Amino acid sequence: MKKLLLAAIAALAMTSVAHAEPETFRLCTGNGALNYFKAGHMFKAASTSVKIEVVETKGSLDNLDKLSNGQCDGAFVQSDAMLVYSSKNAKAISGMERAGVLYQEQAHMICNRKLDLGRMVNLNKSHTVAVGPDGSGARTTWDAFVLADKARYSVVNTDSRSGVRALSAVAEGTQVQCALVITALNSSFMKNDAQQQGDNVVLVGTDDRDMTKTAKDNRGNAVYTYGEIPAGTYPKIQPTGAVYGTKAIGTIQLDAIFVANTDWINNNETAYDKLLRSFAAAKPQIQKLAQPQ
Repeated sequence: MKKLLLAAIAALAMTSVAHAEPETFRLCTGNGALNYFKAGHMFKAASTSVKIEVVETKGSLDNLDKLSNGQCDGAFVQSDAMLVYSSKNAKAISGMERAGVLYQEQAHMICNRKLDLGRMVNLNKSHTVAVGPDGSGARTTWDAFVLADKARYSVVNTDSRSGVRALSAVAEGTQVQCALVITALNSSFMKNDAQQQGDNVVLVGTDDRDMTKTAKDNRGNAVYTYGEIPAGTYPKIQPTGAVYGTKAIGTIQLDAIFVANTDWINNNETAYDKLLRSFAAAKPQIQKLAQPQ
């Protein structure tokens, strides 16, 4: 009898310890060197009641794949990735909930200076744009552009190069004339790497105003907004102003968003409330990633 009593007490103690363990939330982010991964660790540091496991991935579309097949419970993705993914798997999107916005990102189009393109809308079938590999941020946005305006953008050639390699190809100008970079203003890549090629490359406007009207998510909301890269943001690669300095450039903007799996939410409602509080607490620090000094 005594042995049974001791066993029961031990089992109860083990159950209590198990219940004391916080819920685990697997968060898909992105490349370990980029902002989504860094933001994930900021979120993790702010979460005391829910254990966040930060998962390094290939990018937004990879995140959505992992979210839909149960490998992750939440993810940081570009808002236009939801549009591209829903065109392939609308049912999976219905099982995801938008939980918040990290910050805004801008579509930067870097082109060879000799091309004298002016604006992205002037691209045609004689041009090649480096948009990175499948699943990357720039490739995802380009795919969204094609979905929204097939006649204009499907005829433009694309190249899988990205980063400094793509930048070097644009500066040389023979095989690749432009590169699309999706990033928040003043990222280290734009401030440092891109400006080092200032003699050979220039930013062009991505302000296709039709895109803000035609690109809609599955709820009918606009995926893009219209904004600008202020004068003097990247002085070595922005067009020269009328009198002096550089001029502002029109750009398409999109949100970097936090999405969560609705099954996880429904099974962990109390933990999800705590998770959202932690996200709100981490957000000021996360937003600094998009506003570097």
